[in-house]
Amino acid sequence: MDIWPGYVDALSTMLMMVALVLVMMMAAQFALSNALVTRETEVNELAVRLQKLTDALNIERGTSDSLRGKKKELEDQISRTNNEIALAQKNLLEAQGKVGGVEKERDSARQDLARVTQEASTMKVQLSDLFARVEELNKKLALLTADLATAKTSIADKEIKIADLDKKLKKKMLQKVEELSEYRSEFFGKLKKALGNRPDIKIVGDRFVFQSEVFFLSASADLEESGKVELVKLAETLKEITSTIPKDINWMVSIIGHTDKRPINSPQFRSNWELSAARAISVVKFLVESGIPPERLSATGYGEYQQIDPGNDEAALSRNRRIEIKFNQR
Repeated sequence: MDIWPGYVDALSTMLMMVALVLVMMMAAQFALSNALVTRETEVNELAVRLQKLTDALNIERGTSDSLRGKKKELEDQISRTNNEIALAQKNLLEAQGKVGGVEKERDSARQDLARVTQEASTMKVQLSDLFARVEELNKKLALLTADLATAKTSIADKEIKIADLDKKLKKKMLQKVEELSEYRSEFFGKLKKALGNRPDIKIVGDRFVFQSEVFFLSASADLEESGKVELVKLAETLKEITSTIPKDINWMVSIIGHTDKRPINSPQFRSNWELSAARAISVVKFLVESGIPPERLSATGYGEYQQIDPGNDEAALSRNRRIEIKFNQR
């Protein structure tokens, strides 16, 4: 009984200290964050309860075991509160970190906005220049459209004139062709009369056809004397006819050489092509020597590639060996 007042005093002091610690913790909790207001309220409530407990202890000093239990419960509550405070601090730090990241993003966004604004200003100036150029181009286009309309009208007039000239030209050419046909017919008639009715000289279509034997020996391009006699008749008839042809008719005599299909490979001629061309050239040279203007003559060799008789007998081969003389327009 003598130690009871001291015990009660000690216990009261301890409770007071506990109350002081709780108050200090409440102050620290309030300073950490406004987010911990609810927890601070709970701590205040606990302090009130602790005060009530202290009053109860002053009244009922004999309930120390109950107070120890209360103390234990209070300590557990304080421990939980401390853990919650630590967790709240951690969450606060994380929130601060996120706020820092958001601020960096905000600064970056501001920089991007400034750059975009600058680019928009530049594009606005460029767009203004572009509109000015478009306006200028539209004016030029209007002028070009007007010029094009004028040009189309002029072209239409020229096309009408060209069509008219084309009709006149075709008519003129047809007249020339008809005139040349008349001279060709006259030439063929006089030449046939001069050459006589020979079986080795024929008129086929628009050309005279001479068998090669009339002018050349086999595998040779040298004119025989008998062939020269026939060519003299040809040259005289040609000069007689062409002297009456108007100068505006551009006539031409083509000498065309052909061989049979038997191959040739002599020191002088490596192919029938060379032989046929050489024979045509020999005829042309003789006609030039006979007074025919060289600009009115042409020589062509077809070798064995334009057969008129597909047979293999000697008669067919002979018909394919020929010199054709064609009187036509250049």
